[in-house]
Amino acid sequence: MEIYYRKLELIDDCLKRLEKIKRSNPNIDKYRKSWKDKDSTERNLQKIIEAIIDIGKMLISDKRLHEPGNNREVFLILHENKLFPSKYMSLIDKMIGMRNIIVHSYDRIDDAIVYGVLKKSLDDIKRLSSHFKKMLLSKK
Repeated sequence: MEIYYRKLELIDDCLKRLEKIKRSNPNIDKYRKSWKDKDSTERNLQKIIEAIIDIGKMLISDKRLHEPGNNREVFLILHENKLFPSKYMSLIDKMIGMRNIIVHSYDRIDDAIVYGVLKKSLDDIKRLSSHFKKMLLSKK
């Protein structure tokens, strides 16, 4: 269980950093001018998404569910087994897509999309993290 909580703590730490960046960049023009904020935003989003994927993979392993073929399948398997609610499926799909762009296509990262996530999606990510926290607390 400790590894789950370390992953959740990492997500919380990254969210705090992203909230600071969000407050210091009231508009996209200011955001685009700060390579430090852009790099930090991308890296913290990547860390959050990878931690969420790791949690999903650990749940699959702990529950001895069938092995996913890719990251999107992790959450389909969890959903099929009533461990991941459908209301988060669209969000996780977008997050995995964002992670893939950040990791594999640095030349294609659209600042407007990343800024949009920064401005509009942090609360959704917090709710997703809370879902996992509640699930893990109920397992104790």
